[in-house]
Amino acid sequence: EAALAALAAVPVGELGLEAAIDELFLTWCPRCEAAAVAEAFEWGRPTDGDPAVSWTPIASHIACQACAGDGAEPVIERGPVDERDIERSRPRPGFEEIRAAAAARFPVPDDGRPLVDDLLGLHTHRQLAGLVWIAEAIEGTVRAEPIEAALRLALLGSIGPASGLAGADGEVAPLEISDGRVRQPDGPVRLERHPWRAFAAAFAALRDGLPQPPEPDEVSTDTSGHARFIPTLRELADDPSGVLVTAVGPTVLDDLARQASELVEQDRPRPVRLAIGQPPATPTQQGLALAFHATGWTLGAEAVRTLPVEPLLGPPFVPPAGWSVVAVRRALEGIEPLLDVHGRAVLLLNGAGVAPLAAAALGAAGAGYRLAGAHLVDADEDRGAVLELTPPSASAPPGPRTRANVSLPPVPGGPGDPEIVPGPGLFSPPERVDARPFSPADAARVVTDTAVTVLAHRGEPARLEQLATEILVALDQAGHLRRLVAGGPAGPALDGSTGDVVERLTSLIEEELRRPTQRRLVEVEPGRWWLGDRDERGGAAASLADRVEWAVYSLLSTAGPLPERAFGQRIGSLFGAHDQPDAELLRACLESYRSRTDGADGLTTDEDLVARSHEHTELLAALADGGHRLGLDVWLGAREQTRRVGDRRLWEWLTERERNLRLPLIARAPVDDIAAVDCIWYAGSRAAFLFEVEWTAMLGDVLLRRHARIPQDDRLVRFLAIPAERTELVRYKLARSPLLRAAVRDGNWHIVKWPHLRAFLAADPIDLNALEPLLGLDPEVERANQQLPLFGRNG
Repeated sequence: EAALAALAAVPVGELGLEAAIDELFLTWCPRCEAAAVAEAFEWGRPTDGDPAVSWTPIASHIACQACAGDGAEPVIERGPVDERDIERSRPRPGFEEIRAAAAARFPVPDDGRPLVDDLLGLHTHRQLAGLVWIAEAIEGTVRAEPIEAALRLALLGSIGPASGLAGADGEVAPLEISDGRVRQPDGPVRLERHPWRAFAAAFAALRDGLPQPPEPDEVSTDTSGHARFIPTLRELADDPSGVLVTAVGPTVLDDLARQASELVEQDRPRPVRLAIGQPPATPTQQGLALAFHATGWTLGAEAVRTLPVEPLLGPPFVPPAGWSVVAVRRALEGIEPLLDVHGRAVLLLNGAGVAPLAAAALGAAGAGYRLAGAHLVDADEDRGAVLELTPPSASAPPGPRTRANVSLPPVPGGPGDPEIVPGPGLFSPPERVDARPFSPADAARVVTDTAVTVLAHRGEPARLEQLATEILVALDQAGHLRRLVAGGPAGPALDGSTGDVVERLTSLIEEELRRPTQRRLVEVEPGRWWLGDRDERGGAAASLADRVEWAVYSLLSTAGPLPERAFGQRIGSLFGAHDQPDAELLRACLESYRSRTDGADGLTTDEDLVARSHEHTELLAALADGGHRLGLDVWLGAREQTRRVGDRRLWEWLTERERNLRLPLIARAPVDDIAAVDCIWYAGSRAAFLFEVEWTAMLGDVLLRRHARIPQDDRLVRFLAIPAERTELVRYKLARSPLLRAAVRDGNWHIVKWPHLRAFLAADPIDLNALEPLLGLDPEVERANQQLPLFGRNG
């Protein structure tokens, strides 16, 4: 706020900046004739539509304080204009100097001068003067960098509203540039908004979006882990904890390379241990136009010179195939001289799909980097991905290490040599990356093998993007990405006119996964794959969703109150590269198990394993009693029969004949699987009701393993009993897993919540028909005005 007030007072002639712009927009109230500053003027053409007549003010938007009265907030009203307003709308003496100052912010070749004229023509002379004064005031005062950045961002937010792109309703039309000319808006009316008011509104929006500063007692005095921003590479070499932040462009990379060469000449190590960057967005005609216009106003001519202006001077720009690959490659090649041999480069990718991943990986491979790892930020919400790269001079991951787990330098032609990759066959010796051209068949085998490995580790289907991160790492480690970008008989050259190598790689991955003769993988639903081989499915790990759920409960119940950040770090450390949990899955599990009374101390759980075990046993006893009251025979799971309810064991709820039941009479399935079912009601071989009572939402072992071996027929009905607290987590898992949904559908499963099952079993007399309204995650009994009538008829 102090910076904004100081900027408003910067001298412009005999007035302060805000007052000088106010004077340009001075008008008169049509009711009381008091002087007022217009918020905006509407400009239009005369009603006869003569195109030779220039635009002129046709209405004013003012808030008259005199009409509102002392202390009242004036309301902006639309009013007429008169000859005085039209006269003041014309350029004043000295305007040519202001226009020249604005034009100097947009350096272009001589044939591009019409483009600059068109850009300046988007603003009236009053708007142009106000924006030039604001820009010069920001640049002409020394202030803290964060404050200056905020002021520049506010200027950026005011350019569109304070231009002819703003229509009568205040909506800003997109800026379109083609063949070196600006396409003028088509609307019949344009809004000439007061530039300082637009600037102040943008500043207020920026301020309101900033996080609130901590209270004094919350401010940490520990600065041991804080980095210091460094302006040059030379200073970075002297401060290992420093951070250098810059926008990477050709001139910046050249300057950094010169600084790095000087350090090497001084026998000093390369100063950068970690380089974090974001690939540039694929350019579009509209994006380049916005960048050119915004950069000139906010950062000035030197920043504009780093932008590609030539595409704006010609026909609509279409990025060449492989543009993003070339951009990533050039940037990584530029920073390679700066990276320490043990350093890392990290690329942060935006956008969904495999293409951004493939483009970044191919660009890195073309620059000689190796993929050390890749993962999605949030696989469920397509929030982008992270690629971790090792520089060309580093060991190929994982690299040779001593018995003490200390990394060793690569041995040329041996362990860790980045130019050596595995041979094509099982017993083939390692070979150089450039020993053979790119082979689509060899790459396809790596795709299948990696996808199978990832799915087996996850224990559940995965989306294409989840598989692609691991597939790209495997393709890189086998040398296929380097061969693909190197050119030759089967690989395109990677230069400015490259073929679409990204499309070729993504097509190879998708076609191999969907190959008609593919037997090891199956697309269980569009874009989601699972293991197609029965033996490989049998050897897969337990479902990732179930393992994450148990990890969440275990950590909350044993680690005491945990801050949410520490909780996420601890959970992440429990899983490997192939099976890192998705953020949405982690949130769903945490929401199901966390205590509703969590406070500032951290996360806890109200779940008690011993209490849940007692509830489980008591419910099985109630099921046995309910089955007998219905006139059915009962079986209780073999491993449950020794559990106690009071002074009795569960096997005592069974008759002698039931305890000696020949289980294959119930279903033609492995005896051990039938014996493990928690409770079975059966009427000889005519019908059977199978109950599984679970206190967690870990459904994989029950639905996908045990009951998958108990074939479904018309005689079997299956029930899954869950606590009410697990409802949303079960719902989420069913929505997330096509395997669980298929098992529920094909296995004739019905879900019932523990409280409803207890109420059904406690009814006297018990009626099997009364169970139907209790079934499902949203049963009929929970709907409005249903619960009392249901239990009333049984009471």
